[in-house]
Amino acid sequence: MSLIKQLWLAIIFIIILAGGGIFVLSTLAAKNNLETQLQMKNIDNATSLALSMSQMQKDPVTMDLLLSAQFDSGHYKYIGLYDPEDKVISEKINANSQTKAPSWFVKLIPIDVHAGVAAIQDGWLQYGSLKLESDSNFAYDKLWEETLLIALWSLLIGLISCYVGGKILKSILNPLQSVVDQANAISEHRFITIDAPKTYEFKSLVNAMNSLSNNIKKNVSEESARLNELLVQTNFDLITGLKNYAFFESKVDASISHEEFAQGVLITSRLSNLAAIDKNLGHEKTDLFLKNIGEILKAECDHSTTLLAGRLNGADFAVFSNQQVDCYTIGSQIQNLLSKSLVNALPDSHFITTTIIVRKTDTAKKLFTLVNQVLSEINAGDKNILHVIDQSDVDNRQDKNEAEWEQQLISALQGKRIKLGQFPVSGKEGQLIHYESPVRLQLIPDGNWLPAGEFISWAYKFNLINWLDQLVLEKALELLAAGAEPIGLNVSGSAICNEEFVKATVDLIKQHSAVAHRLYLEVPEKDAFNHFAEFRSFCNQLKPYNCKIGIEHIGTRISELGKLHDVGLDYLKVDVSVIKGIDSNEANKTLLRGLGMIAHSIGTLIIAEGVQTEGESETLIQLGIDGMTGPGVKLATP
Repeated sequence: MSLIKQLWLAIIFIIILAGGGIFVLSTLAAKNNLETQLQMKNIDNATSLALSMSQMQKDPVTMDLLLSAQFDSGHYKYIGLYDPEDKVISEKINANSQTKAPSWFVKLIPIDVHAGVAAIQDGWLQYGSLKLESDSNFAYDKLWEETLLIALWSLLIGLISCYVGGKILKSILNPLQSVVDQANAISEHRFITIDAPKTYEFKSLVNAMNSLSNNIKKNVSEESARLNELLVQTNFDLITGLKNYAFFESKVDASISHEEFAQGVLITSRLSNLAAIDKNLGHEKTDLFLKNIGEILKAECDHSTTLLAGRLNGADFAVFSNQQVDCYTIGSQIQNLLSKSLVNALPDSHFITTTIIVRKTDTAKKLFTLVNQVLSEINAGDKNILHVIDQSDVDNRQDKNEAEWEQQLISALQGKRIKLGQFPVSGKEGQLIHYESPVRLQLIPDGNWLPAGEFISWAYKFNLINWLDQLVLEKALELLAAGAEPIGLNVSGSAICNEEFVKATVDLIKQHSAVAHRLYLEVPEKDAFNHFAEFRSFCNQLKPYNCKIGIEHIGTRISELGKLHDVGLDYLKVDVSVIKGIDSNEANKTLLRGLGMIAHSIGTLIIAEGVQTEGESETLIQLGIDGMTGPGVKLATP
């Protein structure tokens, strides 16, 4: 039973107890008052009548007439005249008197009044005695009326007390709902804080719960900062802030090996005379110069979820796109940006830039080796010129067929020619957590099913991505309603920022609330933190329907994990760049242990992406990982 109901019952009980006590005491007081008045009336009337009879002749007829006259003129139950031997001389009895009070009331509250007795004198001798008893039925009538009136007033006062008490209780308990909401949030591992109410008991409770939330937030933030420092030291170039060679290589390999990858572009730029620049500017200014190059490349990558940048060695910088883009356009864009950074360098400083299409069969090591050979062969005099490797493929990928792509995409979406893939996410014991379900699209009826990597960049280009997300969600809910295993879907950053999409998503999930607990929605790390307010709102609107929400590709924004303490996420997926080779990478083992501690402290699962080998799987289990996905993951046989 809720606290409010208990307090209401307590108030009603107290009002009934107090009102009932007052009612009983008032009734008994009225009864005693009536008994006293009747007793005094009996005595006064008996004395007065006896005095009158003492002064009269003691003729029996006269005496009887006087008794009759007295009896008829007042409300009496009994008048009797007795001789000195206590024998009845004359008596009058009222046998027809009735009361309006019910019989149970008369029995419950009897009015006990003794008869008035007085002596009658005849000269110096006693003639006899007189007994007089008033009719108590009139007292019962009065007592019954007063009791009803008291009952009505008690009921009215009780109702008024309930109303006033309810208002006061509501005022006192107003902060309670905030306390309840905070308690519920903490039970869901959303460690929120609220303003402390004025009520002392609630204030103490809220302060304690706020302290708990703040401690969790502090611990998560401190651990995130420590892990981010470790991440930077291990995987980033300390001068430029770009990914170092090893980390950049693992990120490129992770993108190529992803099931959704179709084709990408690698742009590599070599600074021609770094040694001369260092000699001319000095060590500190050269570091600032290189830092400026890193900031330029990072700023460019921050504008797109498909780009990442790294420093391959002292003079070589690279940008990788995991989506199909115009090779020449993106290469020229990077080349122009880097050329602008040479303002403070030597007059003859320049970048030699190459761009190459990346296919599903490539590896990062193979690409870097090829690009290094090409850069070494290019004439150093070719200043700030873009060199496109495999120009024939670039020509085939120019955007001359934009209209055809747009037409076919719209046709596929209108025809709802989509289906979902299935890649298992398993727990430590091999049990299914959910299936990652990337979208497949059939551009023309009865044509090939294309993976997302083939068309997703075009969907963004033509502003069709939210429409696609909507259809994918509809398809997933349809499958779940038909009894499918739990399904995990990717949600784009543009989708969570689109109010219409979020509203439509909420409506769809509300219509399928019975299966919503088997729906997993995950947002890329970059999108979640770049649009954190929208992501928080997205979570708050969907969590009441019990669907699971997570963040995927965790690996580069670890310092911001402290923001998640009050979001109520269900899981975090760690990027393959951290997972790859985890069985032999001590730094990443330490990083993953810390990520596991953060995830578990805010009540979320931690899942590894891109697991390929048995050695990685065994190491991940030892590190306390909750689940994993990738080519090397298989579900346990039932």
